[in-house]
Amino acid sequence: MVVIQRQRKFPTRFLLPAFISVVVVCLLTIIPLRNAEKEQLRKQANGSSKPVQVMFVSQDNQGLDTSPSACVYASFSDLSHDELDPRKGERHMVDPPKGGSQTLVCCQTTVGPWSIVVHDKWAPIGAARFLKMVSVGYFSTQVPLMRCLKNFICQFGLAGDPQVNKQYRSSMQDDPNWLPEGPTHRENENGIKRFSKGYLAYAGAGSNSRGNQFIVSLENVGPLAGGSPWEVPWGELVGQHSFETLSKIYTGYGEKGPSQGLIGRTGVTEDVRKDFPKMDYITSCEIVDKRMMED
Repeated sequence: MVVIQRQRKFPTRFLLPAFISVVVVCLLTIIPLRNAEKEQLRKQANGSSKPVQVMFVSQDNQGLDTSPSACVYASFSDLSHDELDPRKGERHMVDPPKGGSQTLVCCQTTVGPWSIVVHDKWAPIGAARFLKMVSVGYFSTQVPLMRCLKNFICQFGLAGDPQVNKQYRSSMQDDPNWLPEGPTHRENENGIKRFSKGYLAYAGAGSNSRGNQFIVSLENVGPLAGGSPWEVPWGELVGQHSFETLSKIYTGYGEKGPSQGLIGRTGVTEDVRKDFPKMDYITSCEIVDKRMMED
């Protein structure tokens, strides 16, 4: 005779309390970690800690590799001759300033990587402010590409954390413009426009108004840097990958994106994400190489 033993059932009344206990332990572990990340970044802005990369990925780009290791240009040896030594030609309407230092910066965005060459001779004061922001991990706060106008520019720079944002909103002195100014110099004799696609400058609203907001040109634009003192370029995108990323930035919100005042006061909140779900972000920037140029 085969005897089938009846298995004892685990009392279900113990399951719910056990589940609740697990959830509470997880929350108590995660919340202090997130607060520690924010506190670490605030310390960096005050120069009291080494940079740390705090990664963010938008819901629309969860499969994108935004880690620092995703940098396409890892050193100046990866750049072409024209990128290393920019001159008047198919890209630049005049010879840019020579000499000084060049710094290669790798930024990750929610649509791909940027490689930026910062030229300190182009705009020494503006270049130094940007590199300082990179060195303290400013862009790891998730900086929104908040005012992007198709075939024109994209404006960015306000930190995702309003406490970090406060450290760099003070204005600084203008750099001299190395591009020819005025409406008669919007393009040269060869049809090369003054502000090339991929040039980077500051956004501003008058003399000595540059702070922590930037513009990158989405196309070749003639009117920019024609007299507004804040629009002097301090760097440029390099590498085909950077321009492919530039073309993917969402421009559908145009002038109707989140206001500068809102982001400045509150940072990137859940309401901002909900109201502008397609907006792209810079998730990190790091310095990957530096060299001196000959005059």
